[in-house]
Amino acid sequence: MSPVAGLHVRIYRPCRQDIEQRDTRLLTKHLDELLNHLVAALSTILAVSVLVAACTNSSDDESTRPAVPQDVVTPEVAESELVNDQGVFMRVIAPLDEARGYCLDIPGHMAGVRLASPLQTHTCKHGIWNQDGRFDVAALGKGVIRMPHYELCLEADNASIGARLLLEECTEAELQTWTLQDSGEIVLESFPQMCITVAEGPGIDAGGPQYLMKGVGLDTCAQQASERQRWATVIPQ
Repeated sequence: MSPVAGLHVRIYRPCRQDIEQRDTRLLTKHLDELLNHLVAALSTILAVSVLVAACTNSSDDESTRPAVPQDVVTPEVAESELVNDQGVFMRVIAPLDEARGYCLDIPGHMAGVRLASPLQTHTCKHGIWNQDGRFDVAALGKGVIRMPHYELCLEADNASIGARLLLEECTEAELQTWTLQDSGEIVLESFPQMCITVAEGPGIDAGGPQYLMKGVGLDTCAQQASERQRWATVIPQ
């Protein structure tokens, strides 16, 4: 076909500046899209982090929350736990045949304590359950030998030699009123010649090879028996 006479056709060729402007717009668009994706991703990560932190704090609260005390405590737990600081031991000053000392004590142990039995002396129970050997030091200063865990007081069954030491309801009766002398003897206030005295002879097995026990009761205060008649209050360790 022959060209039409007199018709001029102009062919547009983009200049370099137009190309650069187009490329810049495309690059800006891509960068905007990438930035939007990045912001969305960061928002998601932040939300997940907040959720994880909240769950972790909740778990920590559960783990540090004090356990609700149970009504039943197994002997193994009770044996190993340290008891509170209520009360003191009453220990014979002389070690006699037990280097750890003999302390005034109720026969039996824990749930097996025999409150109706006469008291004894026993290897001092440092570091284990020992409420059956703790006495109210403030009450002792008032002439009362009281066991705070049981709310009972020490009473001699009479004022004679060999009288047993029993636990009874606290009444301030004559046979419940004692004096701790400066020299260490514990005597009945109304019968000051009668001392709480540890039995003679070696200690006997108290139910385990690591513990010893001896009997205890009233006897006439005497110099030759002073090692078995002098007492001190001791803070349990």
